[in-house]
Amino acid sequence: MSDTAKKIVLLLVAVVGTLGVGEVVLRALDYGTLRPELNFGVNTRMSLDKGQFEPDPDLFWKMPPHPLDAGMRAVQPDRPLPPRMRTHRILVLGDSCSKISRQIPPYSVLLEDTLSAEGLSVEVWNASVPGYTSWQGRAWLDRQLLDLAPEVAVIYFGWNDHWRSTGVTDAAYAARQRGGALRLARLLQRPPAVSPLRVSADEYEANLTAMTAALAARGAAVVLVAAPSHLTAEARAVLVRTGYLNEDDDPVALHRDYLLRLKKVADATDAVMLNASALFAGLEAPDALILRDGIHLTDQGHQVLAAALAEV
Repeated sequence: MSDTAKKIVLLLVAVVGTLGVGEVVLRALDYGTLRPELNFGVNTRMSLDKGQFEPDPDLFWKMPPHPLDAGMRAVQPDRPLPPRMRTHRILVLGDSCSKISRQIPPYSVLLEDTLSAEGLSVEVWNASVPGYTSWQGRAWLDRQLLDLAPEVAVIYFGWNDHWRSTGVTDAAYAARQRGGALRLARLLQRPPAVSPLRVSADEYEANLTAMTAALAARGAAVVLVAAPSHLTAEARAVLVRTGYLNEDDDPVALHRDYLLRLKKVADATDAVMLNASALFAGLEAPDALILRDGIHLTDQGHQVLAAALAEV
């Protein structure tokens, strides 16, 4: 080997060694570790800090078991799926809009009560977690929920999809978790000039399409819920202050765009679109049906949605 070649080899060894030491140091300092509380906003961070959420390698976070789970028929990603107790099964897959209510149970429980009162042997299982996007719903469906074997699946996503991430998109976050990227590479990465939406409109459409196809392949009918809203200036100001929107974002336009994507999926597949957005708007009582945040349902709103689903 010539002297020049030896020098090149020694230089390469030195460079690789230096990079290796740097990588070890960064990992020892825990630099670049992916944490959902640093990527998905203040509510996720607070819920993780309070123990209301637990980290999950695939779903980013999940809710720990709760005493009320049985009454709500809540599905847990780390627990065996429940045995079938009635003839028919309905799966509700969504976010906090399908999970949180005030003085009465959420619409999933009301739907089961309504159908049971009509003489149907049906159980409605709720797989909804606050903060979830269609990306997380799709991941959970693939990981576990298809095996629940529902005859009908109600899918209610959209709000968290079109909120701003404080880091990267859901898909990019998952890819980094799986890929084990070098911490040195993350050190050199610059944050985006504009915080991305957690799930783009194109990705949202793709996720709904994939979930609908996967459920249909198992023989399930799919109902896509077009989320109702009442986004006032006050509600928008809160979303901007908490980082879910940028100053120049128009939440009404964003929500409308995602509803159009949902309709596009319903039109292109065998899914049924329940246009709760139009239904609630037609009732002309937004304050009675939707909370001040313009997003979540009041108890009366849960009753209206349950009644509408029972008629689908």
